[in-house]
Formats: sequence, structure tokens, C-alpha cells
Amino acid sequence: MNVFFRKFFRLKVLWRLVLPTLFACSFLFSACKKEIDYADYVSELRSNIFLCDAEEFSLRVYATEKESPYASDGVPCEVSPRAEFYLSAPSGDKDYSIAFTVDGKQYGGDMSFDNVKTEYYYFCTLDISALDQLVCTLTCGEESVELCAASVLDGSTLSPQAAFENLLTAEKALFEGMTDDYGFAGEIYLRLIYEDSPYYYIGVIDRNGGTNAFLMNAQTGKILARRQS
Repeated sequence: MNVFFRKFFRLKVLWRLVLPTLFACSFLFSACKKEIDYADYVSELRSNIFLCDAEEFSLRVYATEKESPYASDGVPCEVSPRAEFYLSAPSGDKDYSIAFTVDGKQYGGDMSFDNVKTEYYYFCTLDISALDQLVCTLTCGEESVELCAASVLDGSTLSPQAAFENLLTAEKALFEGMTDDYGFAGEIYLRLIYEDSPYYYIGVIDRNGGTNAFLMNAQTGKILARRQS
């Protein structure tokens, strides 16, 4: 066998050995390409709001999921459910406590007062997103009043997931520009808000703290306003 055929034979054997490895590496590379689920990057989700106006009091209750520590830095952290209570009262010089029952278990405690917002507040770790109403007992000394906070959601309100899908479609270029094989370079705030009718505020925050903010009609999914900061 001359030198040419010996070299050809060796190359052929070597190729047969290397080819399966190349296929395996190609498979591993494709398997490692990340399928992006943008829900993993939501660091704040407000999915329900409960409202009550009775006598001299106004009560707002938010069903939220929030990251901890909470920071608008473009880096999502693990979230946990929270029930957030905000109470407007005739004055801020009294001590109020709030009590309520969910699934047969009683929750509540003393409310704190925010001097800047001039309202009382109370938070606890609890998922109340699926409730239709929340009956609360507000106590001050020997006096108490029952407040029934009703959800603002109805059959015409888009779910947070549906609202976000609308944004993904409308702002495809924005999300593609912040996404690579390693994931999404930012975090997302998705908040239900209510001013006579429901809306969604959606904030897309990059790693530099820059924010693309959107206001969406929560019934039609139409984007009403955009702002970049």
C-alpha cells in the first residue's frame, strides 16, 4: 500500500471516530439552547384588587407576588405571594388592627401608619388572588367595623397572562433585543390597577435600570400609552 492510500485510510478511520462525537456535541449544543419563558422574569405580579368604601373608611387590598429583596435593577429574584392592605381613615392618630379569614384560617394584625401617604397598611404572606371578596374586621380599641372588599375582576377582565401575551406580540422587537441564548436580560413588573375601570401597568426593566412602561386596557388588551425612562 503506497503512502497516499495509507494516509487516506488513516483519515477515513479517524473521521469515523470523530463524526459521532461531532454529532453528539451538536445535539448537546442544541439541547442547551434555552427556551425562554418570560414568566420566569416577572419579579412583581399584582393579579387582583379588592375595594371597599364604607362609613368613614376606604380599604384597598392587593393580591401580589413580589421578589425579595425588592429592587428595580433588571435582575429577577424569587417571588412569594403577599396580601397587602391599605386603609384610609379619618385621621392617622388611632391604632387599628385588621382581621380576616381565608379557607377557615384567621389572619391579621396591627396596622402601621404611613406618614407620607397618610394611610394605614398591613402585609402578610398569603395568596388571595383567586378570591371574589374579602370580609375584614377593623378594630380600634373597643370599637369594630366590618368591611367587605370586593374584587374588581369580572368576566371581561383579561388575565395577567393574556395581557402579557398581548404585549409580547405588540413589542416583539423589544423582547428580542433583550434576549439571547442565555435568557432575558431584564425583569418584568405586571400590575393590575383600577381607576374607574381595570388597567394593566407593565414595566420592562433592563440591567441598567432603564424602563419601558406600558399602560394597557385590561378588557381589550389595547396598549393605551408607552413611556421610556
